[in-house]
Amino acid sequence: MSERSIPKNDPINLQVLLTTEVEIIKWASEGLPSDELSVQNGILCTQASSFPLCVDPQMQAVTWIKKKEGKDLNGRVKTFNDSDFLKHLEMSVNFGFPFLFENLDEYLDPVINPVLEKNMTVQGTRKFIKLGDKEVDWDPSFRMYMTSKLSNPHYTPEIFGKASIINFAVTEDGLRDQLLNVVVGYERPDLEAQRLELVEEVSKNKAQQKQLGVKILPTQSLLLANNWALFA
Repeated sequence: MSERSIPKNDPINLQVLLTTEVEIIKWASEGLPSDELSVQNGILCTQASSFPLCVDPQMQAVTWIKKKEGKDLNGRVKTFNDSDFLKHLEMSVNFGFPFLFENLDEYLDPVINPVLEKNMTVQGTRKFIKLGDKEVDWDPSFRMYMTSKLSNPHYTPEIFGKASIINFAVTEDGLRDQLLNVVVGYERPDLEAQRLELVEEVSKNKAQQKQLGVKILPTQSLLLANNWALFA
């Protein structure tokens, strides 16, 4: 970019390009630590082209995902040991619900490969995958998450090619922030409750500010266009 004289910030911060302050504050209100690595992990979880597989020994990712998806995840948190996981996965794919596999080890059941690979068949306007012995219509709103408590799992190159492996192990900065919150919550629960309320309020205000900006901008553009038309 420098060699081609492309205008840019110095230094370049990809985080600013891939997410917004509103979204980062919202993630923090949902339990994701606000250190740089955690924010990058959040970006990968929400924007990567393949489904995320989170290495999550401290259960930061699973806690955040459950709060982020909320009621939409009810009944859709499974392990490969659950006998009905395939039925619920089929419904999630079909109706566009989120789905979470938790407590995974180094093995992924091959039956979910068509979902991981997004191996879709297109017939006219219909998109579907073959899951087991069924054809399941694919809803583009479908989201799948996978988490593992293993601190140092050894996944095969095949799994790396199918999923986005994201390391959610806590960093020193993240641990410092979380310990501070725990200590404040123990010593001054009133201050911790106030902090959580403020984080949530700031998140709502930022989101509202963004929505108002989106609504106001077309109106201003229309007024400017009308003014130019009058002068012309």
